[in-house]
Amino acid sequence: MYKQVMLLGLLLEKPMYGQQIREVIETHHDLFADFIKKPTIYYQLERLNHDGYLEIRRENVEAPGTGYAHEELAQRERDVYYITEAGRQHFSALLREMLGTYTPALSDVDACLFFLHHLAPSEAVALLKERHALVAHYRSLVTQQIEIHHVIDDAHQLANDHKLTLLDAELDWLSRTIEHVSRKQHAINNVNI
Repeated sequence: MYKQVMLLGLLLEKPMYGQQIREVIETHHDLFADFIKKPTIYYQLERLNHDGYLEIRRENVEAPGTGYAHEELAQRERDVYYITEAGRQHFSALLREMLGTYTPALSDVDACLFFLHHLAPSEAVALLKERHALVAHYRSLVTQQIEIHHVIDDAHQLANDHKLTLLDAELDWLSRTIEHVSRKQHAINNVNI
């Protein structure tokens, strides 16, 4: 649903064509850029149009070309997406619903924890350390993006703080879990001596 909120919210600001939406997401909403790819944008736009939340108008707009001509702006025919009154109401309802509710979700790792005993503790520790390194690396990428863009408006501050808080919680949990499994490995080693 966050994809619909993002697209409807952007179109609430102003009508845009598909590539323009993608560029706004990449430039101003980089936390979402990896999760809302171009094919997804067009799929969601078509769904929103089908459901009556958007209207598509074929218009001549100043737009870049494709391929090598991307830097050349010229009048080009594009499908421009406009939010409808039903779309405004749907956006408002989604925004309120998503902000006011919490949906517990399990991750892949949650399922794996129930079967951790199928791995040697040393292998489990190695895999958890690998995951910790990946999460730490991703956290550093998010931090770099924050520093590069120097965006300090409330929306970006809140979204970045939320993302970093979740990553910090994951890193903290992983450290405690690695310690727990390591103690188990240590106990097994002491029994075998």
